[in-house]
Amino acid sequence: MKKLAISATLVALMSTTALAEVSISGTTEFYYRDVDSQITANKGDSMGNTDNEIKFTFSNKSDTGLEYGYVVEMSTVADSSSTVDESSLYISGGFGKVVLGGNDAVTDNFGIGEQDIMDEEVTGTYTNATIQSNAGENSYSSDSDKVSYFTPTFSGFQTGISVYDSGVAGTSDSISYGASYTIDALKVGYTKGTEEVSGAIDNDSQNIGAKFSFGSATVVAAMSKVEGADEDIETVGFGGNYKLPEGFTLAASTMTSEDSLDFSGTEKEKLTQNMLEIKKEIVPGLNGYINYTDYSYKNGGESSTDDDGTVTQFKITASF
Repeated sequence: MKKLAISATLVALMSTTALAEVSISGTTEFYYRDVDSQITANKGDSMGNTDNEIKFTFSNKSDTGLEYGYVVEMSTVADSSSTVDESSLYISGGFGKVVLGGNDAVTDNFGIGEQDIMDEEVTGTYTNATIQSNAGENSYSSDSDKVSYFTPTFSGFQTGISVYDSGVAGTSDSISYGASYTIDALKVGYTKGTEEVSGAIDNDSQNIGAKFSFGSATVVAAMSKVEGADEDIETVGFGGNYKLPEGFTLAASTMTSEDSLDFSGTEKEKLTQNMLEIKKEIVPGLNGYINYTDYSYKNGGESSTDDDGTVTQFKITASF
């Protein structure tokens, strides 16, 4: 009798409880890279299988149209343990979408940079960590726990906001904003972010970019400004791609970043970087890439080292 009662209870629960939809996806890649650099420690070739991810998505939708779900992204590295990269809950409906937990700030959704034109972003090996390597968005607090809200899209216009609380001390709280406008083949995006710095000048960044598609071609133009303690960095970038027959795509970009507060004599800290990418879709989900990057970095009095060089990379990626 007890078994019958338990079975009846389970049947009743299953008939009244909506079952979540579950999806699993994954990406993996392998690359060979050759670096020609003025810095001896950076010069040479290497290979790796470092950017791999498994994504689990649980979603449900109520009879009233309210949708909610849980997303977990796990990063895996060969001969190493896996780590949870992102983990967040989302709730969406006619009011927009709320994301709670470890995920990117809204700037990641609204920002547009010249490197968005290509799939792989193969940057130079310069040692400075403050100069900008592209003219796109600058996101604060990475994947740390935060609250984000996205408005519904009205006549092509959408906005969003993210708030990060670093804890009781509140030494690195951040707030980020984003907005975009899309009409036909044109999209314009704007982002702004501020990060508190204890006992120093807060970090502040802005980005504006536009992407326009026509036929088999897409072009991008972007600019950004980053300010902080001893930082006043302005960056501009342009890029474009063209889809060729037989599954080939050719993409190229160029950018320049300067810090007007770091200089030696008349020379500012400056990075110029040009990228070229050839993509071949072998079969759907399996792609091959050839990337070439040429860069020139001047330290402008910073403790880092001047460096002119090139990076050549061959990569194969698979998505499931």
